[in-house]
Amino acid sequence: MSQVIPVTQARKNLLKLVDQVNQEYSRVDLTKNGKIKATLVSPDYLDSLEETIYTLENSMDDIRKAEKEIAKGNFVTLEQFEKDLARKNRLAKNASKKLQSV
Repeated sequence: MSQVIPVTQARKNLLKLVDQVNQEYSRVDLTKNGKIKATLVSPDYLDSLEETIYTLENSMDDIRKAEKEIAKGNFVTLEQFEKDLARKNRLAKNASKKLQSV
């Protein structure tokens, strides 16, 4: 939830606003002459935003590569993956049994 208030009002209620953004995981936009000039957020909220930005920035190349592979038809469906995994598990189990019998 976002709240927009003038800086003069924020100055009067700063402690209350700090508690509010910390408890409610919200933000308060502060205006000066009717224009937003600053935003008050909790440290956890800011950390979350920064982590999201970092993750997106460092994932975009991989996402673009994956999109190209999908467009080419180079992908495995969930059903095929599950089938292949079950087959590999059976082979591993059989190999384990053979080793135990030796």
